Amino acid sequence: MKATPGTLQDGGASFATTHWSVVAQSALTDVPEAANALSQLCELYWPPIYSFIRRRGYPPPDAQDLTQGFFAFFLRTKAYARTDPLHGKFRSFLLASVKNFLADNWDREQAVRRGGAYQFVSLDRETAELFYDVASASDSTPEHLFELRWAKSLTAGALDSLRQELQAEGKAQLFEQLKSFLSGGNVLPSYDEASARTGLPRATVKTHVHRLRQRYREIVRREVARTVSSPHEVDEELRYLCNALAHGA
Repeated sequence: MKATPGTLQDGGASFATTHWSVVAQSALTDVPEAANALSQLCELYWPPIYSFIRRRGYPPPDAQDLTQGFFAFFLRTKAYARTDPLHGKFRSFLLASVKNFLADNWDREQAVRRGGAYQFVSLDRETAELFYDVASASDSTPEHLFELRWAKSLTAGALDSLRQELQAEGKAQLFEQLKSFLSGGNVLPSYDEASARTGLPRATVKTHVHRLRQRYREIVRREVARTVSSPHEVDEELRYLCNALAHGA
């Protein structure tokens, strides 16, 4: 779990793989990686879009159709090519894009239905509604819910990346035993209980947790860096997303 040279956690600031650059690159039809890059982007960021649409009052079937329709429109028409990919936050751009889609394009895109010609994101009602979480959404504006789901999607992706790193090191079991120390919450895990559960001395558990937290923060920072246009925006976006998570707890 060492820092990668040339990245933000190592003191560098390489933005070659930001989502903005993916968006700009994907506007070029001769880029072979474009389709895969955008597919991954859609898989990562459909939950906040679905939640935003649900909070706007659409029932689950229509929200699924609209989410699919948005990505179909977004990819097929290359709407992302009509913006400046070197300015602003990807989060803000995507939210503005889905608002415009709902206002202007639903009538034209309503033929895009589940099981139709365009299926860019794998959706099912149970999974989608789990992300939406009706109880926590009841007193949130669509925009605030979008930001909360965005923050949760980003941190969940970072946690999954850390899981994969530990698995590659043969430490998958250790990760599963200690991941509760990374997820936050009002009740802090107990080092003594973790020690009893893992069979490791308390001091060793604390060392492992410290390293996991450090690497988790590095991955979260890396993922945030991929969604902004310049290094100086990273800390601001981190604070913004942490605030969204705090108010959504």
